Amino acid sequence: MRDLYNNALNAPPGQLAKVLIKKVTKGDGGELPDDVITRLDRLIDAPGTTGLLARVRLAADVPYLFDHAPNWTKSRLIPVFDWSSPDAADAWSARKYSDYIGSPELFGLVKQPFLQIFGRGDVSAEDLRAFAEWLTAILIANQADGVDYPLLATEARSALRRAGMSALSSVGHRLAIEMERATAAQKLVRWRTVVGPVFQAIWPLDVELQTPEVTFKLVQILRASGDAFPEACDIIIPYIQPDDPRLQTTVFSIADAPNGLYESAPPKMLDMIAAVVGEALPSSVFSLGKVLARLQAVDPQLADTRKFQRLLTYASQHG
Repeated sequence: MRDLYNNALNAPPGQLAKVLIKKVTKGDGGELPDDVITRLDRLIDAPGTTGLLARVRLAADVPYLFDHAPNWTKSRLIPVFDWSSPDAADAWSARKYSDYIGSPELFGLVKQPFLQIFGRGDVSAEDLRAFAEWLTAILIANQADGVDYPLLATEARSALRRAGMSALSSVGHRLAIEMERATAAQKLVRWRTVVGPVFQAIWPLDVELQTPEVTFKLVQILRASGDAFPEACDIIIPYIQPDDPRLQTTVFSIADAPNGLYESAPPKMLDMIAAVVGEALPSSVFSLGKVLARLQAVDPQLADTRKFQRLLTYASQHG
């Protein structure tokens, strides 16, 4: 999927669209003045590249246009997002630059073509990641704030399965951010009422979708879970796949985790470490020695377990 949005920003059609958007946002949500409608229609109906760049520029601001000019937006701009439109790919690529997803009503109008994005072969990995994060944000809004976006968790999970590996890390990232935003006192409730339910509802079960990149995001959720760490481990650890042995970024992140994480549930921490390391070569895992030393300092008895001793053989002698 090509990206014409940045071209539209600096082209005359895009600049004119920006001027008209400012006129639209001064309205009261009712019908637009005839002169504004005429100029918008003339702009998006222009032949060739001129009209295309205008439509692409307006597509990025469709939430604002829908809020302030719903009738015109429904009739003239919403159809551009349908995959039967020759402009759909460019419109959706521009849409990811929107400041916000938009209202539940707007989402309902474009829901079907939006979900179809995840099964198309002409959508870039970058766009898939952006829209996978939208799926997660929508379910979080529904779960946490009682917003009524017309999206079922089963629909979101199905979309992610179709998208494959490239999209799943964005889901983990968005859920981790949600946990990180919660204060220490809020984390247990946030996990139980929002992040945990959304994770269980949306996360695909397919083993082939769980990658080292996804593992890093899963551990990011656990690192931010605070008092919910033991409960979160029970849900998340089964999805963790071994870290990339060439990078070992996840093990490094665990080595720098807060003390409270090690202290909250040492056996669960050991389980998480074992899942991240997997079956490694002897003395090959950098930072694992630091991780195990910190864990042993918190719970010396763990050092006598078979799991701990096995992990010790994987620890690099240099870190």
